[in-house]
Amino acid sequence: MKLATAFDGTIQILRLEWAFLTFGFLMSFWSAFGQTFFISLFSPQLRNDLNLSHGELGAYYALATLLSAFLLYWCGKLTDKVNIGILSKGTIAVVCCAAISFPAVNSSLTLFLAFLALRLSGQGMMYMVYSTAVTRRYTVIRGRALAFSSLGQNIAEAFFPILVVFLLGYFDWRMIWVGLAFVAFFSFWPMINILTRKPSREQEILEFSEKTENIISEIKSYRRSDVIKDWVFWAVVIWLTMIPAFWITGLLFHQIFISELKNIPLTLWMANYFWYALSAITGAIISGILVDNYTAHSIAAVTQLPMLLATLLLWFGNNFVTLIFFFIFFGIGSGMLQPMINSLLAERYGTKWIGEIKSLAMPLNVIASAASPIVMGLMIDAGSGLSELMALLICSSAYSTLVAYFVFNIRGVKDPFMDQKFRE
Repeated sequence: MKLATAFDGTIQILRLEWAFLTFGFLMSFWSAFGQTFFISLFSPQLRNDLNLSHGELGAYYALATLLSAFLLYWCGKLTDKVNIGILSKGTIAVVCCAAISFPAVNSSLTLFLAFLALRLSGQGMMYMVYSTAVTRRYTVIRGRALAFSSLGQNIAEAFFPILVVFLLGYFDWRMIWVGLAFVAFFSFWPMINILTRKPSREQEILEFSEKTENIISEIKSYRRSDVIKDWVFWAVVIWLTMIPAFWITGLLFHQIFISELKNIPLTLWMANYFWYALSAITGAIISGILVDNYTAHSIAAVTQLPMLLATLLLWFGNNFVTLIFFFIFFGIGSGMLQPMINSLLAERYGTKWIGEIKSLAMPLNVIASAASPIVMGLMIDAGSGLSELMALLICSSAYSTLVAYFVFNIRGVKDPFMDQKFRE
């Protein structure tokens, strides 16, 4: 009965709020320009044109990623101060300009600057703008709204590798970047005002129920300076996103090495990304429904389990079936993260200053994603094999799962400062 009600409510959400959810979807989709999976598709061309080794290219990328995380700490606050339509137009314009200028790199310095522009605008601000806007706009249906918006990146991860490989057979890589940037700008930028219009009266009725009023009255909006004092943020909340970011980026960056260790042909490994993309979409929707029905605090630990199961399957699995299930759980875990973590921050700290709070959390997440290729690469260089790499990932995933369950489900710590004399 509850599942049927959730399904009916989801259909109603799509019918009433398709415009704003489309905005979130397209922001998520075109953030691909700054995502690792997209940029890495052109790494052979970059290395050949600039005469760089794998390590040198990775080093420039990691440094640019770390600097983008540092800058995002300040840039992210704009989501609390600037109109969503204006900020979205500015962000997509910067992303497209960065993509158009990317093919012009001709030295190590211009490559570093290009990486920085793409990572800050694409991976950083595109995500910050849409996720903050969706988080702030919805309360009762926040989880499902975030899930639908985040599907853009999942679709991009499945779509762009196929498209780029096809286009590289006919066009120079530089033309592909310029062409896609123009498509992104002219298909999305003119629509932003329409897609970000104010909520309809029906949507307001859907959202502002008695349940919503109770939720809003119970939540105090905290500033970033307050969040820094919350021990649960440092002990639990941030690891719920940093550990999966470390896990996912490290695995993607070293996937060829891992597939060789497992004696899996690379073509077979890549073919299973279909299951990853499908499962990521499923995981996002499941996470959104669970958040809306049980709160992000209650289901935070559950969202960490798929990653843990995926690691065990990759480590001990030895046939085609276990490989499929690895990608399925890998995708589910990836898809569940965004609805949960964005809703958790809103539930815990309110939405008035959610932009500056996210600009504290997200740079730490970016640092984790930048560190994983280096840490795992050093382990590989030191002679580590599959067992050592998987043990690292299992131990980290187990921590984020168990600590979230203990703090949120057993102890029930949902007030940021329930253990402190902080309230005014």
